[in-house]
Amino acid sequence: MTMTNLAPAHVSEAVGPLSDARSSRTVLLANPGSFRMSGARRLGRIARLADARGIALYPVHGPEDVAAAVRAAGLASADRLVVIGGDGTMQATVTCLTAQAENGTAPALCMLGGGRTNFTARDLGSHARLFRSLQRLIDSPGSWSIEQRRVLEIHTKTHGSLYGFFVAGAMVDEIIRDCHEYRHRHSDWLRSGHPATLWRVAQLSLLGLTGRRSFHQPKLRVEAAELGCLAGPVRLVLISSLQHAGAFDPYADRGTGDLRLTVVGADAGRFWRRLPALLRGRFQPDQNPASGYLSGRTRRMHVQGLPSICLDGQEFSLDPEETVRVQAGPAFRFLRP
Repeated sequence: MTMTNLAPAHVSEAVGPLSDARSSRTVLLANPGSFRMSGARRLGRIARLADARGIALYPVHGPEDVAAAVRAAGLASADRLVVIGGDGTMQATVTCLTAQAENGTAPALCMLGGGRTNFTARDLGSHARLFRSLQRLIDSPGSWSIEQRRVLEIHTKTHGSLYGFFVAGAMVDEIIRDCHEYRHRHSDWLRSGHPATLWRVAQLSLLGLTGRRSFHQPKLRVEAAELGCLAGPVRLVLISSLQHAGAFDPYADRGTGDLRLTVVGADAGRFWRRLPALLRGRFQPDQNPASGYLSGRTRRMHVQGLPSICLDGQEFSLDPEETVRVQAGPAFRFLRP
């Protein structure tokens, strides 16, 4: 889709924690189609706030729009780029800014949760009170701190290099795709509103437990440096560079590196009984590659056999014959309330 407006009328010089008012700007990217942005007339409120403060606002709908807006904004390291949308909008943004991050000229980023899950925003504590958080950031940027987060750098033959924060494969990839399709098929509140994802996941869980739904278990070979190797049919693949603070933190406290992963084989013992603890990062010593569990921190990993992945909620098909290499990519500066 094309940009609604690539030449905003106002650009201000806002005082911020990274530079003085003479050289720093705040620029907004807002995805009107993201879940939380589609209601409560939020885009109109944000547009009026941006206009009143003299802030550049770029409406974006997809990766092409994001790339065009980033080029038009001409962002520098002293600037602040506020992204209002879902995880996919931030994934497209960091992809556009990777070269700048590598040479140290990328702007400081702020992710305000406008999507449905908002993993990245939750990790940074900026997912709640969208409009109030934006007001505070614009009017009092010095009250926000700076944290660094590395992106995942995923090398594929099919798509080249991909960048993002959270990868789901095998069963989790299948569930995410099913939820996407489920929401697109229905328009009522229960199936497309706030509870839609939890409702559908609950349905799929019940279908799976009663044997009425089976999930594809791709045959993979996963090598993760010092964590070891797991080969054979796999139930789930999770890879992240986020901390996942809170109840959802499905990674063992093992190994070193910025890349976190959990891979569970189809023959892993007591999988369903152990799943609630696994999702909170509680692993027993016997949950190791020999018993079908590969989890912890590493610097890089190689995966062969993946037919597809979801990267920050964006769907990508892969060639199962290729070996996908995943490592920690460049670091970005993020604003945190």
